[in-house]
Amino acid sequence: MMLNLSQSQTWSTEVGRAGIEVRVASGEVWITRERDVEDHVLAAPDTFDSTSKGKLVVYAFSPARIEVKPLAEGTLHAGHLAHAVSR
Repeated sequence: MMLNLSQSQTWSTEVGRAGIEVRVASGEVWITRERDVEDHVLAAPDTFDSTSKGKLVVYAFSPARIEVKPLAEGTLHAGHLAHAVSR
């Protein structure tokens, strides 16, 4: 699912057991998760994988386009996640 977010717009979802992948196609976003003490700032073309059940919120720092899809079993973009966390 592709989503277009205006600046300062939020989008949220409940992450289930399978997890989700959020890919930033354009713009810059902030991601926070329920029960996660760390927040994550991503810019295109960063990818963020969440396997933690609970609410996930995406906030657009600028107009942004994101792709959200179920996380394929056995797939985890560790390199992309490490890059996003280090910002």
